[in-house]
Amino acid sequence: MKAAIVEAPGKIVIRDLPVPKPNPYQALVRMEVTGVCSATDRKLSLGLKPFAPSYPCLLGHEGVGTVVETGGRVVNFKVGNRVLRPCGIYPGQETQGISSAWGSFCEFALVTDLEAWKNQEPAGEHSRFGYARMQKKVPAHWSTDAACMLITWKETFSSLQQGGAMEGRAVAVLGDGAVGLSFAAWSHALGAASVEVVGHRAFRLERARILGASVTRNLRAGDTFEGGRDFDLIVDTLGTNEAVATSLPRLRNDGKFLVYGMDSTFETHFDRSTAPQRWSYVQANPDEAGVHDEVLRLLDKKPFDPATWITFRGGIENLPKAFTHLESPESVKAVITFHET
Repeated sequence: MKAAIVEAPGKIVIRDLPVPKPNPYQALVRMEVTGVCSATDRKLSLGLKPFAPSYPCLLGHEGVGTVVETGGRVVNFKVGNRVLRPCGIYPGQETQGISSAWGSFCEFALVTDLEAWKNQEPAGEHSRFGYARMQKKVPAHWSTDAACMLITWKETFSSLQQGGAMEGRAVAVLGDGAVGLSFAAWSHALGAASVEVVGHRAFRLERARILGASVTRNLRAGDTFEGGRDFDLIVDTLGTNEAVATSLPRLRNDGKFLVYGMDSTFETHFDRSTAPQRWSYVQANPDEAGVHDEVLRLLDKKPFDPATWITFRGGIENLPKAFTHLESPESVKAVITFHET
């Protein structure tokens, strides 16, 4: 099968790897689409993340595919199920000297029935497959694009819950990437009184308004984020100290500053003199698996349109082009396609 391998920081190649063989508690998945994460995937491909695996590694963590074969002890996956986050190589494992960067930029991958494994072999080796907790089924009526975006939508929904109830609150979102747009969409959908998005690209900010932002500020065009203490919640998707410094003076008393993004230093510094008297710092710790069913219910009632996010589509050989596209002014999200149905 074809797989996208980061041989060394900055060098992506397409290599042939053997189709992974499922153990009795695993299912083989025919991949359909994998989203390109402009933060984790890009930084891993360039060697910028502190937790980067050893190279070479198999990239990708926003995959969607269909089960085509199940092991003899699998209970919760059936042939034909559409599933999230399959792994060509599981974290902590290797194939032909290639390590895992979650590993879904490949034509076939695996999901693990962790529940069945734990029930049938309580003392088994399932502890090495904790990542499988996020390998969830998606209803058949969901499109592959929506299923792919579901990973980002769940992460941002779960993170936003840590910022408290949205109803009637004034929310500012720092960042206009796929994650920032998702935070804006959820804030609006969950009843925020106002949603302001601060970014650098007019194309993305136009989409933020489509998703419910009441105000957008384009810093590259000369807008500023100066003003009074107007916000109950500020969501930082950038994770830079500059973002903190410019936005903390906008937070109201008893407000929350929710940090989702982190830069490569993994350090955040505050000037307390610019903060309100009473405020909370919250480091997002998304429970993607825990909100899976709730997010499906919400989006079945009032769906988001994945086309608002997806701006590039190409085969696996186009992964380098996908990264280049994400640097362009008219980009939000790129996806790599395999065996689309």
